[in-house]
Order: sequence, then structure tokens, then C-alpha cells
Amino acid sequence: MKYYYRLTTLLALVLPAVPLMAQSTRADERAAAAANSRTRMPVVIPAGTPLTVAIDQDLSSASVNSGQQISFHLTSDYSEFGHVLISQGTPVRGTVAQATRRKSGGRPGALTIQVTSVRAVDGTYVPLRGTAKVVGKNRQGQAAALGVLTLGIGATKKGLSASIPAGTQFTVFTDAKRTIVVAR
Repeated sequence: MKYYYRLTTLLALVLPAVPLMAQSTRADERAAAAANSRTRMPVVIPAGTPLTVAIDQDLSSASVNSGQQISFHLTSDYSEFGHVLISQGTPVRGTVAQATRRKSGGRPGALTIQVTSVRAVDGTYVPLRGTAKVVGKNRQGQAAALGVLTLGIGATKKGLSASIPAGTQFTVFTDAKRTIVVAR
């Protein structure tokens, strides 16, 4: 019985790490091959590297839904050692993390967006982290005053929707270290 318990515990600890080990092994093999090449070289993008992205479309808490895909683009090249690793204008993926509609009683709408990933010049997936939250204008005072003056009817006044115009820039960060292979 102890044997099966030990085996089960060992498998529970080892199996979740198998996909992670396979990914790092492939990346390590690619980096090692590039390091031994005369035409290609590996360059590392460290975790926590800041990048500036801009949103591609107007967003409003009145028209988007949580989980909806949105697009950004990189505003300038990211380079190391004179090599461009992520080009300016590269599409950046993102999602609407939370969208709350404006409500009666003067409560405003809210919008939270987050970036998820970008591709480097060699096609390597680079995970990103960064969020931004915008809240519309609060009109609770106006709704309360109108509610008193109109015997409750004015309390149906809604706050303003949260909005983010296209072109708004955000600073985001790389979420993990990645090795990019570039020409020497």
C-alpha cells in the first residue's frame, strides 16, 4: 500500500512539470544551436522588460464585453545589442478583463483591459503582463438631487460609460524570459 501511495505522490509531482521541461528544452536547444552558428545568435529578453503599446480601436464600457479580444501595437522597436527583437507596429494581443455597464443611480461604467502576448521577429511567443482600468464619470450626486426634486424619477439617471480612445499608450512588461534568435 505504501508503494502505491509513494508512486502516486511522485507522479503527482512530476507530471505537471513535463510540459514545462519540454518547452524549455526546445528553447534551450534552439539557443544552443544558434550560439554555435556563424550566421545566427541568441539574444535574451529578460522578464520584466518594459514595452510601450498603443490601443488600435476606441473602447467603451457600453459596447465591449468581458473576454473580448482587442488589439494593440508596439509603438517603437525593442532592441538589444543593436538587434531589433520586436519590431515597431507588431500586433499585440489583449483582452477586456472586465466591462461594467453604467447603471441607474448615477453609477458609472468601468472598463479593465489587459495585454497578453506579442511575437518577436523570429516568431517566438513573448507573454506580457499589464492592465489598465478606466472608470466613467460618477453622477450619483445629480441622481440623488433629481430623485428628491422629481419624487424618485430622477434617480434613474445613469453615470457615464468608461471609454479609452484609440492611440492611448500603456506601458506593459514581459512576463517571462525569452531567447530570440537573430542574424549576426
